[in-house]
Amino acid sequence: MTVRKFVMVSFDVDKTLFRKPALTTVARALGIGERWDGLDEMEQKKRITIGQCLARQYELLVGMKLQDVLREVSKVEMMRNIRETVDKLLGQGLQVILTTDNPDFLCQYLVEHFGFNGFVSSKVAVKNGVISDDIEPLPDKRLGIRKYCAWMSIPLSKVVHVGDGLNDVPVFRVVGYSIALNTNIDKVKKAASYQMETDNLLGVYEHIHAVMSKPASVD
Repeated sequence: MTVRKFVMVSFDVDKTLFRKPALTTVARALGIGERWDGLDEMEQKKRITIGQCLARQYELLVGMKLQDVLREVSKVEMMRNIRETVDKLLGQGLQVILTTDNPDFLCQYLVEHFGFNGFVSSKVAVKNGVISDDIEPLPDKRLGIRKYCAWMSIPLSKVVHVGDGLNDVPVFRVVGYSIALNTNIDKVKKAASYQMETDNLLGVYEHIHAVMSKPASVD
């Protein structure tokens, strides 16, 4: 008998930590919501790729002051007890990161506020406090987390990923354990090791802790 051991927990951002898609909500507040939503609609109709959609959406932010964007980000509703959850996971000796197609500046905001170790994300440069057109979208989160784990020498089998969307399904399929959080998409639920609904992220910690504490047989 042995104890199931994980090394890292990865969290999606939109509708996993934020209760709504953060930058979609921000775009509407900043007066670019119609164009932002239009790009989402084009991607859903397969008129553009996910990568093209992300790049064009982030181009809508070019020239804006980062502080103005983050001011609106701070107004978006979030899950309860994010910091407490991260602290407890870190206390278990786990690394805790973000895996998202959102820009790195949004991830850095979450790192500073909640203590995540790092992130896998799209890249959108900020120069002198202003968002620039140096953009590298991350349309494939699975590829991103594979590269991160290779860089950190972490086996994917030792990773837990928590997410809610269709773009989390490929990640679910390569990691050792997965949690579908607050999703109503059957494909996401079926792909995950476990599914749960809660507005309190501590519930995720409690489940991961229980799984890690459960004896698992080995050959």
